Amino acid sequence: MKHLSVAGQLMIFSRYIGQQVMIISLLNNSEINIGILIGVKHNAIAVNTDDIIRWIPLYDNFKLCEIKLLLKPLKKLTPDVVSAANNLPVKAFITPYYQQQGYDMPVFIEPGHPCNCKYVHELELADYRSPAEIYRQNALLHAFESA
Repeated sequence: MKHLSVAGQLMIFSRYIGQQVMIISLLNNSEINIGILIGVKHNAIAVNTDDIIRWIPLYDNFKLCEIKLLLKPLKKLTPDVVSAANNLPVKAFITPYYQQQGYDMPVFIEPGHPCNCKYVHELELADYRSPAEIYRQNALLHAFESA
């Protein structure tokens, strides 16, 4: 992955407010939490997990957590979603509409940025698995490590 600054990550996260997000603690034995992204400020994201809102700080020089949006790949677009997007009054609204629906879309950071036109998943900021799949695979991994 090309280096994406905290400012670039926050720009991407801000487009997906309301979507599920997975947080893997790098300090707490890789504990996984899944919540809803509810806010972004200049150096952190707000996540609501089980009705507890917490701000997770992001730093350019080190990581406390791995944060991934739980998105759907564009190949899973349904005809109803495509039809609703095509009926929007302005075509420029289609990308934000797909993002609001939880679909992974190519990003634009700034002119000439090496991450432009890459999907969020390609930038390692998204996961296409469901929460159930994540928890099941994590349980299997811990069971395997314990054996």
